[in-house]
Order: sequence, then C-alpha cells, then structure tokens
Amino acid sequence: MDISPERSLSENGGYDRSNEAHADDVNIQSLVEWLNHALPHLNMPLDASEEELRAYLIDGTVLCSILNKFCPGLVEMRGSSEPGPENIRKFLAAMDEMALPRFVLADIQEGYMEPVLQCLVTLKTHIEFNGGKESIREHLRRRWNLPKEFSEGIDNSQVDTMTYGENSSIYGEVRQRDSFDNKYGSASAALAHDGLHKLSEMFQQNQGPYTDISESNILELMKSNGLDNASTRTLFSLVNRILEESIERRNGHVHHMAHIVKKVVQVIEQRVSTLAVNLKDQNNLYKVRLGKCQSRIKVLETLAAGTTEEIQIEKTKIEEKKKLEEQELLRTKQEKIHSDIENSTLKHELETAKKTHEEHCLLLQVQAEETEVELEKKLKELECFLAESKKRVKELESFSKSKSQRWKSKEGYYRSFIDYQSRALQELRAAADSVKHEILKAKRSYTEEFNFLGRIDCVKLKGLADAAANYHSVLAENRRLYNEVQDLKGNIRVYCRIRPFLPGQSKKRTAVEYIGENGELIISNPSKQGKDSSRLFKLNKVFGPAATQEEVFLDTQPLIRSVLDGYNVCIFAYGQTGSGKTYTMSGPNMTSQEDWGVNYRALHDLFQISQNRKSSISYEVGVQMVEIYNEQVRDLLSSDGPHRRYP
Repeated sequence: MDISPERSLSENGGYDRSNEAHADDVNIQSLVEWLNHALPHLNMPLDASEEELRAYLIDGTVLCSILNKFCPGLVEMRGSSEPGPENIRKFLAAMDEMALPRFVLADIQEGYMEPVLQCLVTLKTHIEFNGGKESIREHLRRRWNLPKEFSEGIDNSQVDTMTYGENSSIYGEVRQRDSFDNKYGSASAALAHDGLHKLSEMFQQNQGPYTDISESNILELMKSNGLDNASTRTLFSLVNRILEESIERRNGHVHHMAHIVKKVVQVIEQRVSTLAVNLKDQNNLYKVRLGKCQSRIKVLETLAAGTTEEIQIEKTKIEEKKKLEEQELLRTKQEKIHSDIENSTLKHELETAKKTHEEHCLLLQVQAEETEVELEKKLKELECFLAESKKRVKELESFSKSKSQRWKSKEGYYRSFIDYQSRALQELRAAADSVKHEILKAKRSYTEEFNFLGRIDCVKLKGLADAAANYHSVLAENRRLYNEVQDLKGNIRVYCRIRPFLPGQSKKRTAVEYIGENGELIISNPSKQGKDSSRLFKLNKVFGPAATQEEVFLDTQPLIRSVLDGYNVCIFAYGQTGSGKTYTMSGPNMTSQEDWGVNYRALHDLFQISQNRKSSISYEVGVQMVEIYNEQVRDLLSSDGPHRRYP
C-alpha cells in the first residue's frame, strides 16, 4: 500500500499545504471574536495577525480549553515543563475522535497557519451546528458506536495506531518499528538492534558462503528475539540467502537453517495476519466515515437548495433595481441635456448682463468722478461756512454773556422794585384793614343813630350821603391799589414745590443742591460733568419739602381774591407722575382741613368773603375744574355721563 508524500487531506483528517485557495476564506476577525467569546480571559485584539494568533495557540492551552469549554473533561490538561506539543497532541487526538479535519503538529510549529485556521473554523461550525456543549460528547458516543464483533478485534494499541495516523502500521515499516519500540521498551530495543546489526553484517558480507555463521551465532540470534524486530524486507532477504545457501550446502547444518526459516516464516505470517486485521478495521472505519459524510452532503445540498432560492430572489431584486437604475440614468441624461440647454441660455444671458454691467460700471465711474468734484467744492464751501459759523458762535457767546449780565442787572432791579411794591402792598393792606374797621364802626354807629337820623333835618342827611359816597370811592380805590399790586407781582407766576421723600426711599439720592429765599433752585446732574453737572433755575418762589398746604395757599390767596373784583385767575399744577400735583391741588384727605389743597381752600375763602359781603354786594361764583391728560382737556365737575372733553 503506497502512501503519497504530498500533504493532502489524508485519512486522519489533516489539511495539506497545497490547499492555499481556502486560506482567503478564513475570516480571522470572526474567529478571534469566537475565541474571545468562548474564553473571555484571552482578550485577543480583533485585528490580530496570523503570527499573533499563532503565539496564542502555540502552547496548546487555548485549543484544549476550547474543547473543555464545550465538553468539560474531554481533554486532561496537566502541568509540564514543555506543555506545548503534548497539549497539541491531545487536541489533535480529540479532533480525530470527533472525525473532524485537523492539522499536523508541524504546521503550527513551522508557522503554516492555513490548516490551523481551517481546523478552528471547522470546529466552530461543528459546535454551532450541533448546538452547544453536549454536542461534542454525543458526537464521540456516535463516533465509537461500532458492532461488538468489530470492536473486539481491535485492541487499544491498534485503535491508537489507526486513529492517530502517525504510528499506523499501514504507513510503512519504520512506523511499525516505532510502535514496536514503544510497546516493548528501551531494553529489548537495544538487544534487537544488536542482533539485527550482527545479522546484517553476516548477510551483507561479499566474502565466502554462509558457512561462516556458527551455531553459537544462530543460537544467540534465536534467543535475542531479533527476528521479531527485523523488517519484513530483511526477513525475506534472510530467507532467500538461506535457501540459496541450503542448495549449496549438504552438510549437517540444515537443521539449524530450518529453525531459522521456520521462525522467519512465523514472524511474516503474524505480520500479514495483523496487517489484514488492521486493513479490515480501517475499511470499516472508512465506511462509517463515508456514511457520515454522505449524510452531511445531503444536509449541505438541502441548505444549498434553500440558498439557491434566496439567490434567485435576490437576483430578481437586483435586476429590478438595475432596471430602476437604468431608468434613473436615462432620466438623469435627459435632465443633463435640459440643464446643458439652460446653462447655455444662462451663459448667454450672463454675458449680456456682464456687458450691461460693465457699461453701467463705466457710467457710474464717470458719475462718481463728477460727484467727487462737486463734493469737493461743497466740502470747501462747508469748511468756509464752518469757519464763519465758529466765528459767529464766538460772537454769540460774547453777546450772550453780555446779555446775561444785563438780564441779571435787570433782575436785581425788578426784584428790588417787587420788594418795594410788596412792602407798599402790606402797608396798603394794613390801611385797608383800618378802613374796614372804621367802616364797620361807622355801620354800627349808623345803626345806633338810625332813629336819630330820622329826626335830623335835610342838611344832616345830605352829609351822611356824602360820607357814604366817600366810603364807596375809598373802597374802590383800595381795590384798585390791591389789583395794581398783584399786577406788579406779575400776571404769570411760577412756583416750585419739592416733594419730600416717601417712606423707604434713600435721602441720599436727592438732586436738589440749594434752595434760595428769593426763588433760586440749583439741580445737580451726576451723569454730566463740568458746567452741565448742575443747573440754576429762577422762580417766583420755591417751597421746600417741609412746606405745608397752608403756606402754599397763602402765597396764592391774594391773586385768588382778585376774582371778586372781576379778574380771571387760572391756577394749575404740572409735573411728572408721582411728583405731588394732586396732593397740592386737592389734598390727600377731605375730612382734615389742614390737608386741604389749593382748590378747596380757594373755594372756601371765596364763599366766605361772598357770605360776609352779601349785605352790600351780591356775588355769582362759577367754578370750573379741568384735567389736561395726554393732550386732552377733561371737565372734572361734569355730571352727565363721561367727562366732557375739549379738543
């Protein structure tokens, strides 16, 4: 039985090195993911190369751990100083027991990783296909589920030699000799080696016939069992030599040669019978493997049929997609033609617009130059005008200063005149009071002497009439002087009342710096600096935060009383919201007379005077109260529905 030396997929399931076309099909990344999932402690990088993967697998620990992971206790791992080859041999033995293709030890040692990767992929597929940890053990039970008579004819040593392949007798005499040496030990091997060496020397000598073999040498060869360890070819050569020499020899040594020939024939017969049994057992194993392969082929054909249908469906989808892409391509070509036409049209329009734009730019450039010349002229004129304006401003500033000084001098003169008129008015008021007392006294005397007057003559009545006429003339003169004083004070008077701080407001935030006795008021502005930081105002009078309602009214009372002499008087308050206008004019509380405002005090004063003079003068008083809000005038005393409005 001749065995080819090429490393192909042999009887023991090993891969050959000529099968390099399948190396590209092995996805190392998916294989590494499977190893990391099965053995999390490995933590192998997903982009590991073949050399890095070989470094993880070279000691055989990972391979045996994979088998024990899915079938605990399948491979026995023991500590050893050189565990690599031993663990790999155990892994290969387990792969043979499962009838799965595997690699040889030299592949991983020499760095040839294609068979190793194919073996791992096959193991991964087998585990995933059979479903879990128990699949390997069930597969092993099925693997050795042989007939009883078949299993009895094979001892453990024969199973080992047939399964592992490297020690099988069918692979040659050298492997049979290795198995024999392993069986009988090193001592018998040494004796056999010496006997065969002597026998070879005897038959390989070219000098003389076989008569040189002494009886002692033959007995020594028989006792050493060297014939059992000799190769079959050597034994056949020995028989041929003995037969050739037996023809030539006719002496008494034939008996010894017969024993040698008998022993050689027995050894050959035993070997032939053993070889026949081994061949029969191997044939049965091949039949079992062939049945399993055929069942797998059927399963794969079924899977391939389903895959073919899926491929056909996918092919139909691809053809439909291709048709859609062709239609899309045709539509795209039409759109491209249309877009090319539009591009040419737009290009022509762009060129036309470009020419128009260039002409417009030239026109604008000419206009810009003309405008620049005009602007330069205007700029020069404006510079001259600015110089004249600055000169005029200086003149106006000097004139304003001189005029301000004149106004200040006039203001002092008028202020002194007003003070003089005020003193004269007070004197006149005192005189009017004295005249009033005299009139009242005369009235009382007139009442007392009324009866007496009836008895006087006409001369006395005429004198009394003259006195009454003088009284009315004096009263008219007093009124005239009083109204002249009011006119001297001014027809328009401006007062300022400063509102006090409300509860909770900080008193440090006031803008009032100074309040003068003659109506001076200085207001500060922190947001400005220099001269504009404070401003001076001149008013008729300034009421401070401590001024009462009565003080405000007393300063306007003379002007209000001139209403009784036929003069029109208007008093109004203006200011921002919350400045105190309503408080000054009306007051916060109607029940308290001290809090009355100007309106209520004026009405009370006018009605009181008219009541006092009703015996001599009859007054008709008309009052109107209006509000100016958002540029509209509203009558506050109107009672007919909404307030009457004035434009």
